[in-house]
Amino acid sequence: MGIFSNLFKKIKVKIVGGFFGYQSQSAPFDKEAWYHDTFRATVDAIATHAAKGKVKAVVIKEGRITKEIYNDRMAYLLNEKPNEVMSAFEFKYRLVAALETKTTAIAYIQWDGTRPKAIYPVDYQQFEFREIQGGGIAVEFVDFEGVERALPLEECVVLRKFYCDRLASGDGNEPVYKVLDMSKASDEGFIESLRVSNKIRGIWKSKRGMLDPEDVKKSQEDFAKRMEEAAKKGGIVGIDATEEYTPLTVTAYSANAAQMKEINNRIYTYLRTSEKIVQNNYTEQEGMAWYEGKIEPIWEMMAEAFSNAYFTEREKEIGNRLIVSGGIMMGTSIDTRVKVLDATKEAGELTTNERRELLGFPPVADGDVRQVSLNYVKATDQGKYQVGDQGGDQGGDGSGSEE
Repeated sequence: MGIFSNLFKKIKVKIVGGFFGYQSQSAPFDKEAWYHDTFRATVDAIATHAAKGKVKAVVIKEGRITKEIYNDRMAYLLNEKPNEVMSAFEFKYRLVAALETKTTAIAYIQWDGTRPKAIYPVDYQQFEFREIQGGGIAVEFVDFEGVERALPLEECVVLRKFYCDRLASGDGNEPVYKVLDMSKASDEGFIESLRVSNKIRGIWKSKRGMLDPEDVKKSQEDFAKRMEEAAKKGGIVGIDATEEYTPLTVTAYSANAAQMKEINNRIYTYLRTSEKIVQNNYTEQEGMAWYEGKIEPIWEMMAEAFSNAYFTEREKEIGNRLIVSGGIMMGTSIDTRVKVLDATKEAGELTTNERRELLGFPPVADGDVRQVSLNYVKATDQGKYQVGDQGGDQGGDGSGSEE
């Protein structure tokens, strides 16, 4: 655990037994996936975009946000500084990267009484759910230093994907290991062919009859020396009537490109992220579809997991929740944003600061108040409004009574 070792040494959990057999154990984890270039680049794209999500504490009633809670401690930790060595972006990136590479990510919440003090990612080789003496469940894990440690599950946040066969964790990335093995074999073949193409320049043929093998070898070495000398002195090599030289052109990538493309496509499909997303050259429609299908489910998972670990049952019953979302219309083009601004400029759906955010401008003081146009009145009050009748709705806010 490195820098967090001292923290976990202070946590004492007395474990009395197992919990639900094999289902309580984490899936096998192979670090090779993280060290594959295409797999890592794809996970990096996912984690980078997911880490941009912002956390808010809100009160939700009947499916609607009725109140936003400012200065919430957990929201601060997840948006600003989760612990003494990480930024909020780095913490969320690490959590999502662990989710994609291990299919299970764990974070530990350090409490100061009823107030969360810090949040730490839990790096593990394997873990298991165990029963705690006196009641409760512990997460017993082996860290990358080979040390066994345990944490109360109620103080942990657990994120899981491919969640089907196991209770404690996601089911692992075993299905993609064969693809990674094929990619590794293809890379090794490519490297070997590249070495051959750089070393073998051509075929030298001697026309002398009945040469002893040793004489052939000696003549070949002599010709190679002449090739080296020619390379130093203008590139012209001379041969006599008893010799013949045929240059070879070995293209190292010709047999590799098609299969590597297919292998990479299988990795992109497995991680539900296209090559265009990884290379950051996607269209607005492609980006929005990917956000909806890949990033927003991760945000929803994070919001529910942190809400359950943070709020008491009573607080959740009255509607307290954490939500995770991105910037307004994240990923859309400037043209689309301008169209939205034009369509909403008189109806008051957006505040001044929300409109400025769409254009990439910083917020301003008093910019969170919604402003609406006064150019709209009820049709029944139209005549009164035009002649300035005080009996009508002068403000045009649509709240006047009908006759």
